[in-house]
Amino acid sequence: MTQDQERVVSAFASLSSEQLRNLYGAALRFPPAFTFADTAFELCMRRWDDLSSEEFTACFELVKGNLMSMYKNSTLGWSSKKKMAEMKENGLIYILLKLETATAGFISFMVTVEEGEVVAYCYELQLPESLRGRGLGKALLNMMEDIALQAGVPKSMLTVFSSNPAQYFYRSLGYAPVEHSPRAKNLRKGVVKQPSYYILGKSLL
Repeated sequence: MTQDQERVVSAFASLSSEQLRNLYGAALRFPPAFTFADTAFELCMRRWDDLSSEEFTACFELVKGNLMSMYKNSTLGWSSKKKMAEMKENGLIYILLKLETATAGFISFMVTVEEGEVVAYCYELQLPESLRGRGLGKALLNMMEDIALQAGVPKSMLTVFSSNPAQYFYRSLGYAPVEHSPRAKNLRKGVVKQPSYYILGKSLL
């Protein structure tokens, strides 16, 4: 990591939740209360350490419910303790989608350096099945990308299990495997072995 890159990453990670809202609140596109697909939602943007215990638990339960089986069937394996620690990494920002007072979905990301590039790395984009297919996932991802652009970050990245149908959603929005992503392998008799996961990236410029 160069000194310039370190300054960009450190500057973003040091912002308080209030500073984030003041600087990048317009990127959320919606007012704090809005109606989307005939449903009333609220948006909140916070550093991970400003989440309430109820909000963090709701986010974790979404991840567990959506991904635990995929983790178990991958080379990574599932550990609640490790996943919780990952969801509390320094610099992580959460945009929460609230339905009444409950956390109904969220996206979490941080500005970091991957393979020599400053990127906005999406850690999680999670919605319950009942809220999928309404454009909410795309809206949350667009918010992250807009914030990254305003912060001078030219690229976004994420990791997705090859068994997760969400990879096709990401690919439809311009994400593609980066150079260091695991790749599919061609085996005998035309059999193709997919890796456990892909690392996808997208230029935001």
